[in-house]
Amino acid sequence: MSDRDYYCSVKFRTLKIDLERKTTYNCDAAKPHPINFEWWKNNPGQLFNTEVNVNERRMMLNNQRNSSCEQNCWPAEDRGATSFRILRKGDQRTCSDIEVSPESLDITISSDCNLSCSYCCKEFSSQWRRDILKNGDYKITNGDERYKKNQFDMVLEKLSQNAKLNTPSNQLLNKELELIGPNLKKVMLTGGEPLLNNSLIEIVKNLKKIPKVVLYTGLGVSLSRIDRILKELTTYDNIRLEISAESTDKFLEFNRYGIKWKDFQKRLDLIIASNIELGFTCTLTNLNIFGFKEFYELYKAYPLNIRSAFQPLMMSVHVLDEQSKQHILKEIESLPEDIKMQITNSIKAIPTEQERINIKEFLIEFTSRRKDLSLSIFPKSFLDWIGINHVV
Repeated sequence: MSDRDYYCSVKFRTLKIDLERKTTYNCDAAKPHPINFEWWKNNPGQLFNTEVNVNERRMMLNNQRNSSCEQNCWPAEDRGATSFRILRKGDQRTCSDIEVSPESLDITISSDCNLSCSYCCKEFSSQWRRDILKNGDYKITNGDERYKKNQFDMVLEKLSQNAKLNTPSNQLLNKELELIGPNLKKVMLTGGEPLLNNSLIEIVKNLKKIPKVVLYTGLGVSLSRIDRILKELTTYDNIRLEISAESTDKFLEFNRYGIKWKDFQKRLDLIIASNIELGFTCTLTNLNIFGFKEFYELYKAYPLNIRSAFQPLMMSVHVLDEQSKQHILKEIESLPEDIKMQITNSIKAIPTEQERINIKEFLIEFTSRRKDLSLSIFPKSFLDWIGINHVV
């Protein structure tokens, strides 16, 4: 037992499935676990109650620190930052049964994506994967597997969208949906970029009995494709579009690489005109927080789900020079208290030397592979601090 609170109700409510990678998560912020398909076949409707998941819930009820939350929440809280657990009020004890049916289901349809967002990786973006397959591994000291190619990446790159969808594992998912569907309050369709999936409307149709279906998008698709999909989506009254973005102009173009700011606005205007419910998920890092205040002022009329990224660690908001931190803290003074407090808590930790070195190594790799990007958009004090003294 520990004096510290290690309970999280999200572990009792939310299941995430990535059939492309054949993994499952008992929370979208946790580490993934491999799916045992033989076990799943013999235990339909129980994917949320695997031995790992049940054991981790038991640990939480006994106030023990479990390993899958070392991905994000525990290290963030160790530094005094506001973790996903706290943001979602997961520390409020609402569940006591270790075998439960999920209320929310997050399905990663595929990694097909036209964007290579700075904090993303090959697991969730085919553009990221192609970059690594074409240009080689990122040279980052102690960098994790997200920046290195492997055999699975090469196999995945050769598979068509239909080949990835028409698999026995997807049949198991459809059966699982039938069994857990009556208890589901929400299904989230993530990627990759769900709007690139040719089966999206069919998937949405099969979810019409779910009270809320949320599609996450970075809008990295053509204007004509979005227009066509919106016409289909307006026939369903349970749809919400969640736009992934948190900065404007050059900062958006840098951190959501693959879409121009003007094109982003045109696509967003189409969605607004469609009257489909929408909101924004803003994932703050040390690279996009410089453009966040302007973004907030533009879209504060809409629901904004604001969270700080903790993976990769070198992109956490606290990995900044002191001058940049003070500038940001002054800039956010006028923001609502909850947002201001979250950013303040996340930014206050002192970065390690390794984190400073790693963000320098990343930026050198990231920009050298994308010739139309310039580091000149960042404050000079930040560039001096990480040791990049010459920018184009």
